Amino acid sequence: MIKTRKINYDENSIKRISSYCGVSEKFAKILFKRGYDSPEKADKFLNPSLKDLSDPFLFPDMKRITERISSARDNGETVVVYGDYDADGISAVSVLYKSLKVFGIDEVYAVIPERDDGYGLSEGVLEQVLEEYCPDLIITVDCGISAEKEVEYLLDLGVDVIVTDHHEIPEVLPDCPVLNCKITGSYPFDGLCGAGVAYKLAYALIGEKANRYLDIVAIATVADSMPLIDENRIIVSEGLKLFKNGRCCKAVKAITEASKMNEITAQSVAFYVAPRINAAGRMGDARLALETFISEDEDEIRSLAAKLNEYNVLRQTECDKMYRDAKALASKEDPKSRVLVISDEKWKNGVLGIVSAKLVEEYYKPAILLSEKDGVLHGSARSIDKINIFEAISAVKDCLIEFGGHSQAAGVTLKKEDLPRFKEALNAYLAENGELTFEDGITEVEEVVTEPFPIDFASELSLLEPCGTGNRKPLFATECRCVDASPVKFGSSHVSFKTDCIDMIYFGGYDKLPVLNSNVGKQIVFEPNVSVFNGTRSLKGYVKEVCTVVAESEYIKEVLLENQFDALTRENGEYKEINSEKAAEMLSDAKREVYGTLFILSDIGNAKAYGDALKGFDVSVLRPDRSGNLNVVCVGFKGDIPEGFGKVVYLDKPLAVAKCAAEVFVNTGLDGFGGGKIEAERGVLGDIYKVINNRLKSFASVTDLIREERINYSFAQVVFAVRVFTELGLLKIVNGKYHVNLGFKSKLENSSIFNKMKNIG
Repeated sequence: MIKTRKINYDENSIKRISSYCGVSEKFAKILFKRGYDSPEKADKFLNPSLKDLSDPFLFPDMKRITERISSARDNGETVVVYGDYDADGISAVSVLYKSLKVFGIDEVYAVIPERDDGYGLSEGVLEQVLEEYCPDLIITVDCGISAEKEVEYLLDLGVDVIVTDHHEIPEVLPDCPVLNCKITGSYPFDGLCGAGVAYKLAYALIGEKANRYLDIVAIATVADSMPLIDENRIIVSEGLKLFKNGRCCKAVKAITEASKMNEITAQSVAFYVAPRINAAGRMGDARLALETFISEDEDEIRSLAAKLNEYNVLRQTECDKMYRDAKALASKEDPKSRVLVISDEKWKNGVLGIVSAKLVEEYYKPAILLSEKDGVLHGSARSIDKINIFEAISAVKDCLIEFGGHSQAAGVTLKKEDLPRFKEALNAYLAENGELTFEDGITEVEEVVTEPFPIDFASELSLLEPCGTGNRKPLFATECRCVDASPVKFGSSHVSFKTDCIDMIYFGGYDKLPVLNSNVGKQIVFEPNVSVFNGTRSLKGYVKEVCTVVAESEYIKEVLLENQFDALTRENGEYKEINSEKAAEMLSDAKREVYGTLFILSDIGNAKAYGDALKGFDVSVLRPDRSGNLNVVCVGFKGDIPEGFGKVVYLDKPLAVAKCAAEVFVNTGLDGFGGGKIEAERGVLGDIYKVINNRLKSFASVTDLIREERINYSFAQVVFAVRVFTELGLLKIVNGKYHVNLGFKSKLENSSIFNKMKNIG
C-alpha cells in the first residue's frame, strides 16, 4: 500500500528555493517536504561544507581530554587506543591512532578485541593490554560508555581512561572523561558514529590535518547506518570526494580496488567496502582489518585487502548456512510472537547480526540470534523502524548479564537457563508497548506518475546524494495492469518490464511474476536511476515494491475466477468448518495479535458481508504485498501459503482449499466462488472455442473478449473455458495476450481443470 504525504506548499517559498539554488520547482518541493523550507536551508543541504561542522570543544569534556593527551605527549607516556571489532570500531581506532601519531605521541598502540572476547572493554583483553604495553592512558573508541566497572578496575591500577563512544547512555557513566554525542546537553548533533566522535577528538588535537581521514570516517558512518543528515552528510560528502579524487588512504584504495567497486556513492561504499572490513571481525580476525588501515607498506596493504576479500566470501557462505538454519528454527516458533529469539550452539558470533537483519526483513518483526559458549548466550538484535529494540531490551534487563546498542541494533549476553524467561518477558513487553499497526508497512512516495518520467528530473535527484539512512532516495509510483514481465536472462531472479512512464527492472522480482503478469491493478513503487554509457544517458526504474490495488471490477473478478479454476489442479487441503460469526471474531482477535494469521477472501463481493471487521487490515490481491507474517487479508490466493503463518482463515468457501502446514479454517456458510453454475460440457466449450478461433486477433483478457464478441454464456463460464483451453495448449499466452495455437489439437479429458469441475458438478 502506498501514500503520498500531503504538504501545504508555500508557492513563494518553492519559487525562492528554485531560483536561489538553481533547481526545478519540482525538485524544490522535495527539498521543502524534507524540511529544507527556505533558500538558506536548501542551499546548506545541497552544498555540504566543512565550515558548517560544529566546534569539537562544544563537547563538555573536550578541553579536559585534550589537556590529558597533551600531557601524555609531553611526558612520553604510553597510550593505547582500544576499539570495537566492527567497521565503525576499526575505523575509529585507525583515525585516532593515526592522529595521535601526527600529534606527536610516539608510544601509541592500537588494540581491537575479537568477537569471542566479547563486546567493549573485555577484562581478558585488558589484562593482555596491561601486560604487553603497560599503558599510562587508555582511550576507548566506539565502546566504553557502559564500562563503569572496567574503568574503575583500570583506575584502581593507576591507568587513566578516556571514553569516546556514541552508543546509548546507561544509567551510570564511567568515572572518567567522556565524549559521547548522545549525552544530554552535550554536542549539538547526536547522530555521529564512533569514528565520527574519534574524528572530533582528532580535529581538536591536530586541526584540519584530521580531514585527511574523512574517507575512513565516511565508511564508518555508512557502515553503522547513521543518518546521513547534518554533520554526517558533510562528513560522508567530503569523504567521498577523497575517494573520487584519488586522495583516499592506501587501505581504502586497496579495498575498493579489490572489491571492484566501479561507482562511488554512499550505497556502493555500504555494499562493497563496509562488508569487507566487517568480514574480518566476523570471521575472528578483526586485527587483520585494523592492520590494513594502520600499515604503511603498500604491498602488505594490498595483500591484506585481498585477504579481506577472501574473508568476505567465507562470511557470505557462513551467512547462507546460518540463515537456512535460522529459518528452520523460526518456523517452529509461535507465529504470533512479537519477536524472534533463536539460539544454536553451533553458530558463530560474527554473522549473527547479518542474519538477524535478514530475518527482520522477512518477518517484519525484531529478531535476536544467539550463540552459546560455556553456558552463556551472546546475541545480536535487529529491529524494524517502528520498534526501539534497545528500549525493549532495557525493560527486561533483569534477565541479562549485559547489553548495549542503538534503537535498531543491540547486543545481549545472558545465561542459557534465563533464555525462556527473557523470551517471555520481551514478548510481553512488545505486546504491551510495541504500538504496531497494520499501516506501518505503508510506503510513502513523492507522487504517482502518469506520464513519461523526465530524465532531466531524474538526473536532478542526484543532488540529494549522499543518500542512505535518514536521507533516502525519493520513491515514485505508477499504476498499471498486466506488464508482461520476464527474467532479464534465462535462470535469473531479476525481471524487467515496461510501463507507460518508465522501463523497469526488479531485482529479485521473479516470485512476483504471477502478480505482475496478471490483470490485477498494481502500483509499482520505483526509484529512478540514470546511467551514462559512452556519453549517452539512459533511465530505468528500480522496482522497490509492488502493491496490488483492491477494487471491485470485471478485471479482478476474472483474475479471481482464473485463480480458483487453476487451484483445482492442486491437492486439496483439510480444514475446520466455521461460520461467518466465528470468522468475524477471528478478524477481531487478529487486530490484537498482529502476527501469524492469513485471511483469504475468495470472492471480492463478499467483503460487504464483513463490514467494518475488515477495516485496518493490509489488503492485497493473490499474494501478500509485503514480506513477513503480519496478519493480512488476501483477496484470492495464488501459490503456496508463505512460511510464518500458523493459521489460515478462508472468509468464504472457494472451489479448492490450499494444502499447507498451517491450521486452516473455512467459512462454509458463505459461497466464495460467486460464478454460478459452470457447465463442464463439450458442447458449451466448443461454442466458446469457435468464437475465439474465428477471431482474427488476440485478446488480453476475457473481460476484453466479451466486450468485443457476442458470447451467450456467463462471464465465469467463459473464464472457465479459457483456462481449460490454456491448460490444454489450445491457447497460448504471448506478450501478455491470448493467441490461438493454430493447428494444435487436444482432448478435453486431458484437462485436469475440466475433469475436476465436471466432478464438482
